[in-house]
Formats: sequence, structure tokens, C-alpha cells
Amino acid sequence: MNAHSRRHFLQVLGATSGALGFGSLPRAQSAPAEVPTPAPAHPAPGQTPLRLDFHVHLFGVGDGGTGCRLSDSQRRHVNYFYLTKLLSLAENGRMDQDYVALLAQSVRTSSIQRVLLQAWDSRYDETGLPDWTRTTSLYIPNEYMFRVVREHPDVFLPCASINPKRRDWKEEVDRCAEKGARLVKVHPPTMDVDPREPRFRPFYRHCAERGMTLMFHTGAEHAADIVNTEVCDVARLEPALEEGGTVIAAHAGMGNFFDRVDYFPALVELARRHPRLYFDNSVLATMFRWRNLPRILDTPEIIGRAIHGSDFPFPANAAVFWSRLPPATVTSLLEERNLIERDYQLKRALGFPEAVFTRGADLLTGNPSRKPV
Repeated sequence: MNAHSRRHFLQVLGATSGALGFGSLPRAQSAPAEVPTPAPAHPAPGQTPLRLDFHVHLFGVGDGGTGCRLSDSQRRHVNYFYLTKLLSLAENGRMDQDYVALLAQSVRTSSIQRVLLQAWDSRYDETGLPDWTRTTSLYIPNEYMFRVVREHPDVFLPCASINPKRRDWKEEVDRCAEKGARLVKVHPPTMDVDPREPRFRPFYRHCAERGMTLMFHTGAEHAADIVNTEVCDVARLEPALEEGGTVIAAHAGMGNFFDRVDYFPALVELARRHPRLYFDNSVLATMFRWRNLPRILDTPEIIGRAIHGSDFPFPANAAVFWSRLPPATVTSLLEERNLIERDYQLKRALGFPEAVFTRGADLLTGNPSRKPV
């Protein structure tokens, strides 16, 4: 490290001292007296496309009859302690409602016009029924997600979550499509789903027929109990693409710097053969994933498939990009209390073009138009 780099690093380090202590972790800012009127959900012809965040999690523990579930093992997970402290949440009988209020406020006071709000389906047994005992760590029902979207139509768009192992998958796809969902999330390692299995092809085909884009988690997973990492390989998404649908590989097949698996090369190879394959850059600005965003930016052939996603509530950390950004920029980003805004501004500062932030809206409007209900 040369003298200039050392000075740069020390400036950033000084500006961020204590940033890893919970007392200094940024929290959502207080609501302003007036919130600007948001843009319509879909721009009129000729208008600038909206900036969307394609990867935002709904969360809950079941307060107020939401139907959400959180396992004891997930409550013991370090991320639960970390994120509840970060967001100043507590199991006070209204945690589910507090989380939604915080998230809605964050979107309204950010540069992002809408976020795709993700439900989270459970694991299912071989009869197609929910398997509550064999480790469903987290469950956020579609019905609750649609309710939150109805209550906050100015900031949320629906992203259903459907495990293709459930016996009523076809009915659930149709129900969610009729309610306005244009995106379906499948999380293979927590749902115990291998996307390559031939039995899921009818599910993929039906989603394509209903004009619903499929999003799959890809890459290493550390935030919940999983069955294995092999099901997170981007190459396993090819059957869904062969059935005619549009597919998004969440996290670009990447992981933390210490993970042995790396499915980003598989993403690049598969994208060469399938023009309907996209990926999102969600969670890739967090502390242990500092290699990932530069790799994407250094791969020009893939940037045209990138879609913006934050993976809220997981916070972006500008400090790990100290060698790529001016100290003043790093400091400003670390001081940004709005996690939706911070993720957006960090990726802009690193060099992601505007098209990455509006591509999601283009993708949604390319599907049959439905009004969320």
C-alpha cells in the first residue's frame, strides 16, 4: 500500500470509527413533515421509467394476525439480533406493523419510487403440505404481503413467493397473478427446492403463461437454515428459461469473500445463451461481499442484464469500498440513515448506470398489465 492509499484508508477509518458498534449503526430517519407525492406505479408513454428496488423483504413474527412465522432457531441467529438492533425493532406486540411503517417511510424519503415487496413461502413435505417441523425458519404469507401492498400502494409492488412443491401451486400462481403479482420469488436453499428437477417444469411454464417473472436466490446463503448450496447454482435455472419465462438470478450467483462457491461465471455463460436471463445486485454492497460489485462492473457483457435490488433490511457498507471512492463520499454514505437510499447512492457512486435502476420497471411493463388489488 503506497503513502496515498494509506492516507486514504486512514481518512476513511477515522470517519467511520465506531460504525460497527450498534450505538452508531445508522437507523431509519424520522418521517418529514410532508412527504412528496410519489409518481404513478407505471410511467405514461414517453415518461422517464421509474427507479425500482427489486429486492426488499417483508418481515414479521405474527403480531396482529399477519400469519407470519419465525422459528426459534431463526430467533437465535446472529442476524436477528443484528437487524432488530439496527432497525430499533422489538417484539412488543406490534413488531410486524413497526417494520412496515419503517420500510414505507424509508421508500418515501428515498430516490427510489417503488420497491418489490417479497413474501416468503415455507418448506413443504412430499405430500405438498407445509412442513412446519422440518425447519421452516421464516414464513411470510402472500396474503399478508398483498394486504401491505394495498395499505401502501404508493411505495410497494407485490412479489409473491411460491414453493413449487406445494400441492396447490397452480391455484396459488393464478391467485397471485389475479391480485397483480408479476414477480414470483423461489428460495431454493431454504425451501428445499432443486430448480433443475423436471417435476417443476409445469410450474415454470405456467408462470410464463401468466406473464410472471421468476426470481431465484442464487449464490451462498448465510442468513437462514438451508438444505445445501448446490441448489443455488445459476446453471440450475436453465429449465425455467427453457419453458419460456423471464428469470432473475438474485445476487448474481455470488457470495461472501470467504465462500468457496462462486456461480457468477455460470451466470455469464448462461446469459450468453438465454436473452431472458437477468440478475439483481442485491446484498452485494454489504460488508463481506466487497468483491462482487466491482466484478460486475468489470464484466461489460453482463451489465445490460443487471437490475437494482437492495435486499433491505441488510445494510450496504461504503467503508469496504474505501479504495474506490473518495473519503468524503464514503463518509457521506455511512452517515446516510435511510438504508434504501444508502444502497442506491453507493451503487451510483461505484458506477452503476441509470439503466440498472430503471430496468426493473421496463421488465414489469413488458408483462401483461394488472393493477395490484
